[in-house]
Amino acid sequence: MIKNMKMKTALTIVISFFSILCLSFLYVTTQSGMTRLMKTSAKEKMKTSLNSQAALVDEYVAHQEDLLKKYSISPEVVDYLKDLNNVSKKEKAQAFTEKYYAGLDNWEGLYVAEWNTHIIAHSNKKVIGMYTRKGDSLKQLQNAMTKENGLYDAGIIISPASGKLILSMYCPVFDADGTTILGYVGGGPFMEKLEGMLDKTKSKNECVQYSMINVASKMYIFDKNKSLITKEVKDKGIADVILHIGQNKEKTSDFFIYKIKKKAYVLSYNYNEEHDWAVVARANEKELYADVYKTMHELAMICVISFLLIALLSWVFIHGYTKPLDYVTKDLLALKSLRISKDPRLQKYLNANSEVGQIATALDSLNDSFEYIVTKLEKCSDSLNSSAENMSDSSEILMQCVGENAATTEQFAKHTDTINQTVEQVDAGISEISAVVSDVEGKIRIGNEKSSELMKKVLDMRDIASTSLENANIKIEENHQSIQKAIVNLQSLTQIDEMAEQILSITNQTNLLSLNASIEAARAGEAGRGFSIVADEIGNLANISRDTATAIQEICEDTKHNITMVESCFDNIIAFMENDIKSQFKDFVVATNEYNDSITQIQKIIREMSECSDAFVKAVTDIQSQIDQVQKNPEEFRNSTEHVLEKVEQTRKMTQNLAQIVQDNEENAISIREIINRFSK
Repeated sequence: MIKNMKMKTALTIVISFFSILCLSFLYVTTQSGMTRLMKTSAKEKMKTSLNSQAALVDEYVAHQEDLLKKYSISPEVVDYLKDLNNVSKKEKAQAFTEKYYAGLDNWEGLYVAEWNTHIIAHSNKKVIGMYTRKGDSLKQLQNAMTKENGLYDAGIIISPASGKLILSMYCPVFDADGTTILGYVGGGPFMEKLEGMLDKTKSKNECVQYSMINVASKMYIFDKNKSLITKEVKDKGIADVILHIGQNKEKTSDFFIYKIKKKAYVLSYNYNEEHDWAVVARANEKELYADVYKTMHELAMICVISFLLIALLSWVFIHGYTKPLDYVTKDLLALKSLRISKDPRLQKYLNANSEVGQIATALDSLNDSFEYIVTKLEKCSDSLNSSAENMSDSSEILMQCVGENAATTEQFAKHTDTINQTVEQVDAGISEISAVVSDVEGKIRIGNEKSSELMKKVLDMRDIASTSLENANIKIEENHQSIQKAIVNLQSLTQIDEMAEQILSITNQTNLLSLNASIEAARAGEAGRGFSIVADEIGNLANISRDTATAIQEICEDTKHNITMVESCFDNIIAFMENDIKSQFKDFVVATNEYNDSITQIQKIIREMSECSDAFVKAVTDIQSQIDQVQKNPEEFRNSTEHVLEKVEQTRKMTQNLAQIVQDNEENAISIREIINRFSK
């Protein structure tokens, strides 16, 4: 089917077909790889965000605990617990409590109590003198503080006083020996600030929902749905997380996929064993991977558009570049029909160095040669006809002479001179024919030389096309190696990602150092207050460094993705050069071979003409030899009648031969005319 199409149409269809195959293969392989990478990236991003929120919670809680510890070791509190009856120390402790509370951010309250929970100083004076716990609850609190031998974090609870979520903390106050418990301090910040800080870490378009749960009580601490806070967990996915944590306490994080009403959800958690709470991230699978599906759709559209562009550009390029071949094909088909014609549109390509220019030049030369040959053959045919007519007249005269000689030997003897003259005229005519035939032979030889030269040019063109094809293969391979080397060099960008990991490690160490510095400043009291501010600033700088390193990691991921796309585009360009340009060179070699076959057929026709000319020359030579024999014996005709009769018989036979030769010449002339008629302008 394709072999019957035009070359430009077949090339366009083949290029389009292979473009579809290449782009389909590229889409399938890219889709599987990119989908896997982007889903992994989305999960890692979700995990990173979850870890960031969990770290923020831990950091916030640790900071609040440090503030309470710092309050517990203040001299005003310790001195008052040692001497409860001292009014001056009581006033100092109360004043310090109110002042310290004023410096706290969003705390519900702050107080000092005896070991039996009797409040002796409070940020709200109305509460002084109350007991917060009695009986078993008192014993549980005392045991918890004793067991921790330091600050006891009761977790996030609903405050009985305000009805809001607070972080409930208690810290024993020790005597100078570090073992004797004088009393304790308590207090806790509202969770509204922490909730606001967590909300700020979320991006506006983030589809992930975060919840914070108490694993022991199975209750919500935070959730986007405010009505769920302090309620028991009913969600199947979060309930599975609580069950999983209970079975694997040592595992602090994990991923789950679960379905509710045919909707799939991706769930991840980060468990804090110290406080027995967990931060849970949940997202609809379709929404979480929306960028993946969008990217795949965009990739499909890019492939379709690329295919359309390749098909369109191939069609335009092939039709534009092969347009001169239409003119060449038209002229060659005309030559196939032995019709000599020159397309004026090929004139501008004559003597050009391109393949089309060389073919156009050779075709023009071939047309000129055929025109010259046809013109010469026309002249030779006219000359042969004229000679044939002369020879026919001469044969008629000879026949008349033979009749007269047969009637009477005397008349034959008398007309011997006439016969001799007639023979001389025939000889002159034959000499003329011989000259014409020699001229025809010369033209045929020139035509054969021209066709040989044309064949040599076509073979040279084929060799040039083959050489160009080999050079193109070498260049394609060199370009492919250069591109692969460039891609390998680009992969070195992954070192930036490793450096970013090192920066994150350093920031974590800096945060730890900042925390230790804050603790030491708290122990130093007022003397370490300035050092505490410096420690906080160091912590802030560590957070900024951590955010910067995270951004660098994201940029590295984008860079990896871009490198993959660049490598894919280079692969497309190499495939196009190998599949398209090389095939065009191969098609040109095939076309050159076809031109070689056509020239071979022309040479065959010239050989046939040469053979006809040789036969004609042989016939003329025979006539000349017979006339020579007649001219050698004119005296014998006069000396003897018998000899004359013999000569008459010989003349009759020669006349018959001459008539046959004339007939052969007429047939040769007709054959040459038929060859000429096969050519048309």
